[in-house]
Amino acid sequence: MDNSGKSRAGMIGEEMKTLAKYIATQLEERAFCVVFEDDLERCWPRKKIARLECERKIRSFAESQSWTATILEGEFGSRAIFRKVEPVTANQGGASVVPS
Repeated sequence: MDNSGKSRAGMIGEEMKTLAKYIATQLEERAFCVVFEDDLERCWPRKKIARLECERKIRSFAESQSWTATILEGEFGSRAIFRKVEPVTANQGGASVVPS
């Protein structure tokens, strides 16, 4: 627990809620939202979670919000690009489409 009496899990839960609100607001204004490594680390600390598990958790978080997440690694660190999942139309045969 930290000095405020919150457990680490409780703090991460609050960070995820804050992140979800931020992403939702950004997706109302544009087609995608980029979240950089420093902000991802608050919810999914790489020191405690293996890279592939971290990516799985980020994608799962995105899916729970009806978004997709693409995780990219680069020379300036990792980042996740979140996009809304487009609704399925009758002529798509059940496949969801990510806007380009």
